[in-house]
Amino acid sequence: PEELRLALDAIVDQVVPGRSQDSRPANGKELAATAVIRLDLNEVSAKVRTGGPDDEPEDGTLPHWTGIVPLTRGYAPPVPADDLDPAVGVPDYLSAL
Repeated sequence: PEELRLALDAIVDQVVPGRSQDSRPANGKELAATAVIRLDLNEVSAKVRTGGPDDEPEDGTLPHWTGIVPLTRGYAPPVPADDLDPAVGVPDYLSAL
């Protein structure tokens, strides 16, 4: 369990540095339902292109949605939980996002 906790903290802190120290630790039930695997990636590939779908003309007659789902990377302003004590401010590590 300790190795799993350390792995989860590392994942959280990779996304938002410092967050793991300001979060409730996972409980036993949550830890039991969670797995973390490590993969050594010696070689990877990705298909990257620009523009819309490059479908066959007959695909346009099919009843399936086609298009682009734009992906952006960024953070919106933090939204506090409804039951958060108003005296608890937004931590600096979140304000810095």
